[in-house]
Amino acid sequence: MTTTTTSVAVGERRRLVPMGGFEAQAPGRLRASTTVDSLGGMSQVVGAAIVRHSRVLAARRTAPPEAAGRWELPGGKVEPGEDPAAALEREVAEELGCTVEVTGWLAGRAPIGQPGNQTHELTVAFARLVAGEPEPTEHDQVRWLTRDELGEVDWLEPDRPFLPEIAARLGSPDALLRAIFFDADDARAVRDRLTRDGFEASVVRERLHGEDDDEDHPWAVLSDAPELVVELLVDEYDGWLDRDDDAAPVATPLDLPAAPRRRVGDTTIPT
Repeated sequence: MTTTTTSVAVGERRRLVPMGGFEAQAPGRLRASTTVDSLGGMSQVVGAAIVRHSRVLAARRTAPPEAAGRWELPGGKVEPGEDPAAALEREVAEELGCTVEVTGWLAGRAPIGQPGNQTHELTVAFARLVAGEPEPTEHDQVRWLTRDELGEVDWLEPDRPFLPEIAARLGSPDALLRAIFFDADDARAVRDRLTRDGFEASVVRERLHGEDDDEDHPWAVLSDAPELVVELLVDEYDGWLDRDDDAAPVATPLDLPAAPRRRVGDTTIPT
């Protein structure tokens, strides 16, 4: 596919934006510690899919004119010799004034430019917010988008091929899964593995109705991770997934009379 490009300035860096689309590779995830090698020595541009509470952060551009008002994943160019994850965390700090941690790379790369003259590529990583709140300095607006809202904004072309994997990563913000464990270490291990993979996860102590003593109470891991991911960890750590449909069935009400009855001879009649 022939792809034309335009140079888009962001602060002191310049980002090449393809005016045509490209086909991303099959979905998958690399560990955050994995080095993202460039294609044929091309310069790298990295973007951050910052996920919190089943939403991803999008930032709206103000310049140049052809990009103004359109949306992108925050990020920037990797400097020579710089680790891609470190570069992305640095760029987010510069653009948004907050601290993030890269948790894993999305599949696919975007070679930018004409075939045989492609000098830049875009890669995107999942990241989690560690400290601070995003405050745009090089954009005029940021939004936390749910999966259903991803199509409501006008994304720049380089970011679009990554949206399906981001959408698959996002769940319903009102549908946290609840995994139950009797061992506190198991619950914490599951939480840590989920957060390392970029999911939201927290541990709470279950409290049985009418009991104040915490002894022998189970632990719950609350997460926005996909059910299949949580199920695999539940099986590994000998826990169970607390589903609404696992609750005890509601008993059918008895067919009681609307008023007391009394016996008259051999006949029972309502009073």
